[in-house]
Amino acid sequence: MKKLFFRLFFLVLFFLIAPGVIHAGAEEAGTVTVTHAAVYIRSGPGVSYPIAGKAAENDTYTVLQKDGDWFQIRLPQGNTGWIAGWLVETGTPSAKQAKQGKITVDRLRIRKAPDQSAAIVGTLEKNAVVTVTRAEGGWVYIESGNVSGWADSQYVQTEKNKNAGKTAENNVSAAIVAATSLNIRRSPSLQSGTVATVTYGTRLEITGTDHGWYEVELEDGTHGWVAGFYVTRENQAKRSSEAEVTLLSGTNLYKRPQSDSDTVGTAKAGDRFPVVSEMDDWYKIRLESGTSAYIPAKAAKKSDTAVKKGIKGKTIVLDPGHGGTDNGTTGAYGTLEKLVTLKTANALYEKLKKAGARVILTRDSDTYVSLPERTAISNTNHADAFVSIHFDSAEDPHTRGHTTYYYHAQDYDFARLVNHQITSRLGTVDRGVKFGDFHVIRENTQPAILLELGYLSSPAEEKHIMEKSFQTKAVAGIYNGLKAYFQ
Repeated sequence: MKKLFFRLFFLVLFFLIAPGVIHAGAEEAGTVTVTHAAVYIRSGPGVSYPIAGKAAENDTYTVLQKDGDWFQIRLPQGNTGWIAGWLVETGTPSAKQAKQGKITVDRLRIRKAPDQSAAIVGTLEKNAVVTVTRAEGGWVYIESGNVSGWADSQYVQTEKNKNAGKTAENNVSAAIVAATSLNIRRSPSLQSGTVATVTYGTRLEITGTDHGWYEVELEDGTHGWVAGFYVTRENQAKRSSEAEVTLLSGTNLYKRPQSDSDTVGTAKAGDRFPVVSEMDDWYKIRLESGTSAYIPAKAAKKSDTAVKKGIKGKTIVLDPGHGGTDNGTTGAYGTLEKLVTLKTANALYEKLKKAGARVILTRDSDTYVSLPERTAISNTNHADAFVSIHFDSAEDPHTRGHTTYYYHAQDYDFARLVNHQITSRLGTVDRGVKFGDFHVIRENTQPAILLELGYLSSPAEEKHIMEKSFQTKAVAGIYNGLKAYFQ
């Protein structure tokens, strides 16, 4: 009877403890830490999935599972997302080293979990010294005296990364302002005071980094901080149209930037490849098939001047705006934007193909293609140029002309060259080159512009747009702009 009692006792005890043990194992399976200033979190394991959020440099997340090169992570709100493996480093919760920091606002609320709706466990005053033990999704876990919990990272100034100088020197030497106007702040926080204001295109020397912020120095010696979202790093990897590598010795072509990664082939000394990006001691290169691979930097020599000039051999993605259930704008006489954008793209497709380009259409018929799908086509094919074609609309029927939009600072020259050639061919009102916050150019990692070739809301311009001569001139203008860009 006693044996049966003890057996039942230990069986019940096991089931009471087991869930906690299993849960702990899942929690401590591992983490990933973001290694770039700003990284998108996706709803699925791939760049074609919608964006579910953003992560900042040094943010740490618990890993739930892995799919190829992607990690599924737990977000602060309790939901999940996916992050690319080449943008993070793996580790365990105990691997993160504590850093010292201080509070930058009065009565900062410390919460039980990394969420604005979580319970408040205490408050800390401005300039209070804290120990930061981990970061997660814009939050940091801090300890100070009897108070410990989660705080919004923008209100906690941590000590400068000891490797910041090396990072600035070897990987990021300067940043180019990519916003119309940008405030330089006293500390890495949007709540911090402003020490100066700079305009689009200003070059800033980077002296350090901190959780997605850059410490910068202006030409007059002023020091301050800028959010990484509003600048473009000057010596970010050169694009394929600007750089290539020549192999110094034979090497494997790796699937990932790791020596123990699977290989996708081999290459021999003297082979040349366009550079897609750089990271640490690796080059990401584009193969003739259009796919990408990694090679050790020590096996190759990089040239910042592309050997192959001109349109021939370039990968160009043409994006006829709208389609299917999305008509776009409708002209004064009933012209549907989705049809005329496709007509223009098809004509440009033929002209570029004859010139020897590898041309890809995001759609070749009256079908609906989502915005993420359009950018994914450009990104996965490592396009040398992405051109989104549209026609405009305005309440004033007298508004006319064409406009060229860019989003990333490094695409301004691309936009300027194409806009100039369109103006010289069409002879219509030139409304200029403008910054445009459009998904297909904002989320594009390749050179990308968006064209508004005319106003369908103008009866006179709509008639002109539908003429064969307009299409011929518009196509010639875009073609010549691309030709100028690739010289």
